[in-house]
Amino acid sequence: AKWPSPGARCGKMLKLDRRKLDLILAEKCYSLSDLTKKAGVSSALITKVVSGNYTLTTKTLGKIAKALDVKPQDLIQE
Repeated sequence: AKWPSPGARCGKMLKLDRRKLDLILAEKCYSLSDLTKKAGVSSALITKVVSGNYTLTTKTLGKIAKALDVKPQDLIQE
């Protein structure tokens, strides 16, 4: 049996809202490269996340939110 993806457990997929992310990055004068370093995740993962082809895990969402000093809900699609 396959396990559901981490974002699917609550019935709602965690997808990054690219527009929200871009606005936060601009506000902080960060590039995606800066975010990669601050969040401690690979650039390949950040690329997948921002392209929308990746369902975030709660851990990855938490790392990105913490790096940007925002709440996780500030980054996901409604």
